[in-house]
Amino acid sequence: MSMLAPSKVGLASLPCWLHAGWLVFLQAKGLSAAYASIFAVLGLAQFYAVVTAGLTPLVVALAGGFMLIGPALLCGFFNVSDHLQRNEAVRLGHFFAGFRLVPPVLWVVSLFEMFLFLIWLTDAGIVYGLYFGMTREMGLPEFFAGLAGEGNTWPYLFFSGLMGTLLAFIIYTTSAFAVPLLFYRRGSLAGAVSASVRAVFSNFPAMLAWGMVLSVAMFTAMLLLLPLFPVVFPVLAYASRQAYREIFPQ
Repeated sequence: MSMLAPSKVGLASLPCWLHAGWLVFLQAKGLSAAYASIFAVLGLAQFYAVVTAGLTPLVVALAGGFMLIGPALLCGFFNVSDHLQRNEAVRLGHFFAGFRLVPPVLWVVSLFEMFLFLIWLTDAGIVYGLYFGMTREMGLPEFFAGLAGEGNTWPYLFFSGLMGTLLAFIIYTTSAFAVPLLFYRRGSLAGAVSASVRAVFSNFPAMLAWGMVLSVAMFTAMLLLLPLFPVVFPVLAYASRQAYREIFPQ
């Protein structure tokens, strides 16, 4: 268990993680962006579906919900980063190969994240019904008018966001480091999750700031600047691996 004892880090580590993530991205920027584009296209399709259905405020829930399942998608980036570290050539297939390398116990974490994601969407849908009703259509014009102060858009975003923030914090503390620890087979499920929780709370100022960086960057890329998502997601994924390596050195 001693090898799972987290190291201490400070706020000064955050720019170093981002810089390291950017450097890794530059080594395979085309492949990394292509892989991340898959999720960008899936997100765009979901956004289009809810907007055309007249449920535009749920776009925010979908964008925020990606933070709940994002950790489960990091294995492909971990595998590619490992190949690059060994100065080996990488292909797009290496991203998908990362999922074949994961131990079965890591899928338990992924299922847990998916379960919380479904709770988040259900909660957002219930709150939507309370504020807007299930028969009223809200297209983009009505949604933007709500953002300008008309109707119940802001109360809806606030109260639905409270649950999303709580669920995101639960996933962040339990899986931020559990996912890489399990991917590299450095502990059991219980040991990896407890080590992740200890890492977050023993470095709380730095990890809180890092969580905010991840949340703001991903939420902005998903909701406001989707064309930048194929760059933002890989950089943050590689940066997260660097954070893991610093807090849980081999």
